[in-house]
Amino acid sequence: MFAAGLADPTVSTVVDARGEEPILTDGPFVEAKEWAAGFWIIEAPDLDVALSLMTEGSRACNRRLEVRPLLPPPAE
Repeated sequence: MFAAGLADPTVSTVVDARGEEPILTDGPFVEAKEWAAGFWIIEAPDLDVALSLMTEGSRACNRRLEVRPLLPPPAE
């Protein structure tokens, strides 16, 4: 079993690689007509690598993707 919280939407980055050049924008993806159709959990050493991987993912699935880090586990 796996459970984790997501960081606040205000720290998210939206990746849109549907065009010729990828567009990265800060902030949440909040259009009401959009909905979550799935999720990916990736392990990356830093945000730049995560955004690069998700740019490829956006292009492959022809969708905008919202990238947010997982919250760290609670301190014991």
